[in-house]
Amino acid sequence: MPAATGRRRRFDYYPYLLLAPALLVLGVTFVYPLLDSVWLSLHSYNLNRPRQGFRYIGLDNYSDIFTDSDFYHSLWLTIYWTVGSVVGQALLGLAAALLLNRSFPGRAIARAVVLLPWAVPTVLVAIVFGTIFNAQGIFDDVLLRLGLISAAIPFLSSDVWAMPTLIFAHVWKGFPFVAVMLLAGLQAISRDLYEAAAIDGASEWQRFLWITMPQLRGVAWITLLLATIFALKSIDYPYIMTYGGPGGSTTVVAFLAYATAFGEFALGRGSAIATVLTFLTVCISFFYLRVRGAE
Repeated sequence: MPAATGRRRRFDYYPYLLLAPALLVLGVTFVYPLLDSVWLSLHSYNLNRPRQGFRYIGLDNYSDIFTDSDFYHSLWLTIYWTVGSVVGQALLGLAAALLLNRSFPGRAIARAVVLLPWAVPTVLVAIVFGTIFNAQGIFDDVLLRLGLISAAIPFLSSDVWAMPTLIFAHVWKGFPFVAVMLLAGLQAISRDLYEAAAIDGASEWQRFLWITMPQLRGVAWITLLLATIFALKSIDYPYIMTYGGPGGSTTVVAFLAYATAFGEFALGRGSAIATVLTFLTVCISFFYLRVRGAE
């Protein structure tokens, strides 16, 4: 018995040894930068004022942030950006998944085509859409030639149109991810459920409402959570297409953190904004998981 107990205790270390490389990589690439950012946020460190040095100021950066109207404006824009992006990707992704789940000639080709936007680098997508929607760009030219508008629309230089244009680009890029996730969930649903419902006289809409949606709930929650996280941390579109403009109308919190740290060289304040965004992301993720767990 003692020998057997000794063997069990020796083998208890084996799972940790297997996990050690992954945990080491995670610690170097995620945990250490996160802790370093939090530590930096507690200091005043501005490269424009090198004589001030690296001074510990406690929570002063956070106090400045939460009394700054620009931060709250940026927070509202982040909500607008995130909700618009996630809802757009969810609706378009669900429609694409339902279509690709049906049998029709060329379905394999259609599935490959739907994946193309997700395969294109985000920077390239932002550059292309910035070219299409810039002043007197391709989109304006087409609308003018068709007689649908009488004057060019300033999509990227208008505080009304800029954010919807960025959301459109983000939805185009991100909906294939949602479509693939939901398509995997659709294919896991037993066909017997649909056949039994059809025999009972359920319409196609009723089958979708009472079979498809409940069965997709699990994968849909995870997909929406990931899409929300992707949207919250994204700065590619505001940076490349509008650089936060016009007039700060596309300055989401992630871009505000970047612009503060690397535009104003206020690294401490920029780190504080990034830390707040990280905390908000964790809270949203916790909310998603709690709601999913309650179901």
